[in-house]
Amino acid sequence: MSSIFQNRLDYFKKETSPTYLRIEMEVLARKLVARSDVDGMTCAVCVSHVEKAILSVPEVESAAVNLALSSAEFNGKASIDDVVNAINKSGYVASVPVEFTEKLENMKKEANLSIYKSTPSLIIALIIMFYVMSGGEEKFHLVAFLCVIALDGWKVIFKGIHSLRYGVNMYTLIFLAFISGLSWSLYEPNDAMWEATYIVIAFVAFGDSIELNARLRATNSFADLASQRIVGEHNAGDEILIAAGSIVPVDGKVIKGKSQVDQAAITGESLPVLQQVGDIVWAGSICLDSSLTIEAITNSGSSRIDEVVRLVEKAQSEKAEIERLVDRIASIFVPLVVLLAIISAVIWYNEGLSAKVAVSVLVIACPCAMGLATPISLFVATSTGAKHGILLKGHKAIESGANVENIVIDKTGTITQGRLQIECDSEEALRIAAALEAHTSHPIAVAILRECSDYPDATEVETIPGWGLTGKIEGVIHSVGKGYNGIEVKRGDDLIGIIKIHDQIRDDAKDAIKLLPNVILSSGDSEEEVKRVADILNIKDARHSQTPTEKLDLVESLENVAMVGDGINDAAALASADLGIAVAMSTGLADISSDIILTKDGLMTCVNALNLAKRTRVNIRQNLFWAFSYNVIAIPIAMGALYPINGFLLPAWAAAAAMAMSSLTVVLNSLRLKWSFEKTLF
Repeated sequence: MSSIFQNRLDYFKKETSPTYLRIEMEVLARKLVARSDVDGMTCAVCVSHVEKAILSVPEVESAAVNLALSSAEFNGKASIDDVVNAINKSGYVASVPVEFTEKLENMKKEANLSIYKSTPSLIIALIIMFYVMSGGEEKFHLVAFLCVIALDGWKVIFKGIHSLRYGVNMYTLIFLAFISGLSWSLYEPNDAMWEATYIVIAFVAFGDSIELNARLRATNSFADLASQRIVGEHNAGDEILIAAGSIVPVDGKVIKGKSQVDQAAITGESLPVLQQVGDIVWAGSICLDSSLTIEAITNSGSSRIDEVVRLVEKAQSEKAEIERLVDRIASIFVPLVVLLAIISAVIWYNEGLSAKVAVSVLVIACPCAMGLATPISLFVATSTGAKHGILLKGHKAIESGANVENIVIDKTGTITQGRLQIECDSEEALRIAAALEAHTSHPIAVAILRECSDYPDATEVETIPGWGLTGKIEGVIHSVGKGYNGIEVKRGDDLIGIIKIHDQIRDDAKDAIKLLPNVILSSGDSEEEVKRVADILNIKDARHSQTPTEKLDLVESLENVAMVGDGINDAAALASADLGIAVAMSTGLADISSDIILTKDGLMTCVNALNLAKRTRVNIRQNLFWAFSYNVIAIPIAMGALYPINGFLLPAWAAAAAMAMSSLTVVLNSLRLKWSFEKTLF
């Protein structure tokens, strides 16, 4: 268990209620995972091999392998060294993970070097092949063969050898085709298949380099997100002085001082909260009117963005049921293709075409496209979504988000935007309040000063933590602070006026409500306030004074329902809904309970999230349709299905080109998802 989470758990064991402790322990359990970088994976079969290797390690409870990020994540008590050793023994190269930025740089170098080598290799191969076919000397085949192998083809051959030792995959077929073509050419020089040997390798190497660069493009969106993580130097137990106006760098317990703290970045609450000795302040909060001394209860590195990045990685590693089915199919696909190649050789033996047909069958089959169909789409969706304020936590967000018919939505912090709106019964009172509040950066002060820019000078202004301000205006003591009916403004002991504040409705709420299906407003606020908001937004079904239990009952009574909320009181409904959506700056428990987290303000982000889910599901289905259709059509053609009709036999080099383009098509279609989604953003 990492020290960060152990420290937090130890603290909550001592300081919190049993209910909160249970929740916190559940949260910690989800976080106690370790990661490893894995190189050498190329398709779904490889992913399956790595997962089996990890699961074979004692005390590993679960494993998830991310092909797009070349990483593996596991849960359990096993050490990362044991897992790394197990992966290495299975034939892949594993290591303790490096920073994502470093990994990205390594990916860029590998992708650039690969394209620089594979492109001239393919050009040389094609030029020589067509030269010899047009009457040139056949000895140039050897030149092309050596050039292709020397530049980038040796990697393909090495992967094929590796697959024979550690488990069959796409490169097994390529290697068998290469060896078959080479052996036949040496055995029957008069009927040689030299062009098939080097063209196959050249096309595969080029396809690999293009696919790697395309995957790199998809990864860049995730890199933008990961680069925002904040790295500090504080450790649990450190005493830290937080000056007024400063950001709290780490979760901590107040041990000295008292101050209003703006927790909007963590809780979503627009109003500051008085924090004093014994209270917990969260990293990212702003200490407003006085200094605090805190004792850190976690180490640095546990910021909100770290959690976001972790959840994105988890979502990209997670497998949908359809993907698990594809993995099972891929595991038997390669042996099946080998069997079909043998059958083809037998069928065409009397025609003297056994070798050519068998090689074409081995080359054209592409399990890689099937393996990439779902994870690449999900990778692009989660990375692109995170870039635009939409955090998809897993496949459920895609599958359920595409089917939403009803939306239950909270009011406070969800429909409202956290921007305070001022109402005052006295212009004089507003000017006096502005004069005093001009000496602080309190959110209420900002709201008051936004409404009143013409105010007198105030001197000797003092902050009374947790209450308000006092000061002299024209030699007379004035004050502004909390009262029974609102914020009271006084001259001496005389009440001048009362300021009331309201949380303002989000600017885009009305437009968003029109675009969302069957919206039901469910709020714990008063009937008057809920009716006011519902009338403004034209929401027909608005329910007031709702308890968390009543919200839960409402959600459970509906089908294909999404719950949109931000607070602890919404957590049960968020978890129970078919799709839970936590809006920007929601509480930690709301985030945990939801399937989608919106990190960008505005309800239009919710509209965009549902749009992304629908487009991703369509994209996955397109990829799967293409991958299966390609193999169903291509393999029979390679076996000679068209020969009785028109005398056509597929050349091995054409089979290689088709195979390379198959997986590339899946990747490019997944990248198209990013373009099509961003084109329709609100």
